[in-house]
Amino acid sequence: MWLAIHLPGQVFELFTADSTHGDISTVRVVSASVLLIEVVVMFALWFFPQSIARKLLTSTASDPQSPSSADTWLRLGCGLIGVWVLATSLPKLMLDAFVLYSIKPDDASSLRFTVIYYLAEVAIAVWLIVGAKGFREVFWWAQNAGVSKHSGQTRD
Repeated sequence: MWLAIHLPGQVFELFTADSTHGDISTVRVVSASVLLIEVVVMFALWFFPQSIARKLLTSTASDPQSPSSADTWLRLGCGLIGVWVLATSLPKLMLDAFVLYSIKPDDASSLRFTVIYYLAEVAIAVWLIVGAKGFREVFWWAQNAGVSKHSGQTRD
């Protein structure tokens, strides 16, 4: 999917390539080759796992599995969002912390706020990964706030 999302931009670059990078025909041939390889890789990644899975797995299931609960899906989603935020913010935090450590203290006023921001992002990511149960409880409390468990009506 990532390759497919970036494909239109690369097609645009293919047609707007100018001669500043050398011979225009060479640039376009290389760009078209890369584009063709990406399309082949996208189709291979899309269809190859499905064809292998069909061959390995039997078509008849012995017991149909019960559907997962909403809590399970919410816990999984929180964990995945936490992994994504951690993967994007931890490298930025490490780089900015290194730069903050390397420069003079009077030049670091705005960089301190950036490091604090990324520290907060890393803390939230760790909370989502490790403590997704706490987030799930807050979410369900907010969804059911003011609703009586017995009557199903809102409280005055």
